[in-house]
Amino acid sequence: MKKAIPLPAKAGETTAGVADGKTEFRIRPGIKWINGRPVRDQKTVRLTDQEAAYDLGLSRISPADQPAPADWPSEAPAGGNGDGGN
Repeated sequence: MKKAIPLPAKAGETTAGVADGKTEFRIRPGIKWINGRPVRDQKTVRLTDQEAAYDLGLSRISPADQPAPADWPSEAPAGGNGDGGN
């Protein structure tokens, strides 16, 4: 099993990336599937840039080391299937 080693951050920066090439992303409240997999009650997910591209484009995820987008709800909406309309 590979051990995840944090990458050194540049002065004044933080990074959510580690040596495995994946980055931590925050999951938009109410979303149940990311990268074709159920996320259950997870708040974050670790993905490569390629894995994240589609869900980033749909605003289902955002980089965990940045503030949540202002247009995201503060919690999951009542009802619905949490797939962002897809």
